Amino acid sequence: MTGLLLLLLAAVWLTLVTAVAYYSTKRIDSVVWRSAIGLLMLAVLLPLPLINEIVGKQQFDKLCEENNTIHVNRVTAVGRTVYLAESTDVEIKGKWLRFVLKPWRYVDAKSGETVVSYNRLMADGGLFFRMIRISEGNVPFIFKGLCYPGELVRLNELFQELNITQIQRASLTRKEIK
Repeated sequence: MTGLLLLLLAAVWLTLVTAVAYYSTKRIDSVVWRSAIGLLMLAVLLPLPLINEIVGKQQFDKLCEENNTIHVNRVTAVGRTVYLAESTDVEIKGKWLRFVLKPWRYVDAKSGETVVSYNRLMADGGLFFRMIRISEGNVPFIFKGLCYPGELVRLNELFQELNITQIQRASLTRKEIK
């Protein structure tokens, strides 16, 4: 059903943009100029409903590249006992879409020092799809709005390799947490 709605919206938008381009260039006498300007108008107007996602994807890709690594000092991390520390999401301002950076920090249970860390980046969908409420999760339509380090799937292997023991924070006493 959603696919049909999208096809209908695309057809309506294409019809509207074509009509605007046609009637805007109708008074131009030269067929060559009328066609060239009409095609230019089509090229500019057609992607407008998705423009914030188009630009947002480029911004997201750049941020994803900057946050695509797991940080660990392999020398000092050996043999540590860590827990996943609570962290606050960081909203990245000044972008075409809403981006949220979620820091993941594995902290030494005794010293409180960060042993392993990485960031997870998420993007919300663009204005057009939020307005028509077509996406349940408010995710981008033209790209996957989730980014995390590629080697994250091997995090357990890293912990085994470095003899890092992960415990639940709830298993620590208040005195140990401070």
